[in-house]
Amino acid sequence: MTEPSKLADGDTPYLKIRNVTKRFDNFVALQDINLDIKRGEFISFLGPSGCGKTTLLRAISGLDVQTTGSIEQDGRDISNLPVNQRDFGIVFQSYALFPNLKIKDNVGYGLVSAGKSREEIRTRVAELLTMVGLADQAEKYPSQLSGGQQQRVSLARALALSPGLLLLDEPLSALDARVRARLRGEIRELQQRLGITTVMVTHDQEEALTMSDRIVVMSKGKIEQIGSPDDVYRAPASPFVADFIGRMNFIPGTLVSGTSADCKGAVLSFSTALTYAQGTPITICLRPEDIVVRDIASSSNAVDVEVGVMEFMGNHFATTLHVSGTHLNVSADLSMNDVRDLSIKPGSKVKAGLPADRLRVFSTT
Repeated sequence: MTEPSKLADGDTPYLKIRNVTKRFDNFVALQDINLDIKRGEFISFLGPSGCGKTTLLRAISGLDVQTTGSIEQDGRDISNLPVNQRDFGIVFQSYALFPNLKIKDNVGYGLVSAGKSREEIRTRVAELLTMVGLADQAEKYPSQLSGGQQQRVSLARALALSPGLLLLDEPLSALDARVRARLRGEIRELQQRLGITTVMVTHDQEEALTMSDRIVVMSKGKIEQIGSPDDVYRAPASPFVADFIGRMNFIPGTLVSGTSADCKGAVLSFSTALTYAQGTPITICLRPEDIVVRDIASSSNAVDVEVGVMEFMGNHFATTLHVSGTHLNVSADLSMNDVRDLSIKPGSKVKAGLPADRLRVFSTT
């Protein structure tokens, strides 16, 4: 059973998920999920296909009720309530707009169903379309709008009844990269302005890192790590998280001491002391951008390297470094300035530093 995520002292969870399990016949899609989300927070469920993130979102919405466990929203037990009795708005990947209705009528659809007056609907729809930058598109039909505009309409419709919770089910994955990058900033700015508690499902690590207050990394129906974008990027809690978020060197080795390991002939020191026995097999994780080639006289793990393949990536070179006298190769992202100032090219011999405080060490036993 996973332990509930910890909120700051005095914070009362707006959404409280306890021991949630979901089974489909013999397949366990979610296993004892525990999670606290505070009011106004933007949370992303991040993980590969089949990890359970969408199943958890659907349990929160009531579209797929959990097999066991409970869900509370703002102190109210919603575990077994039907969808229409829950307080949320939802945006899907597919936009899900009515093609035969004008934009203003798509946005106002929920307001009509709720029995609002014609004047209330007109005023609210105008306010929402202005909020998402589509005030001049009210009389058009969905087919006349771009994908990004249609998703803005979906967002406006989800917010029409001022829900306490906004659910985003991979809302940007159908859009091209440039539109996706622009819209994620707009969604985040709007969420912060409204202060609405938001849960987003995504498999895109960049979306999660740029939009979230906290990220819930999931794998095989379980939570691997919960933390701020910086936490999960800089201090991954498991090799899975290290591998899934960003690029990473995975360096196998065996412990020489509590703070060092022999890695294919290179002895690397790390800052966190381990209690495992000498000779224990371990894996060291190191981000390519954390390897340094400048001002390393006092750097820990300073090694001589030969530069291998260099791939130009626009703002840096993705480079392979061969540690001299060993069988260790690592990937490093070298800045344009470093490459130019140090005249680095394939075959160059330079000094490189693998900072001890940037090494994450995991036992492989």
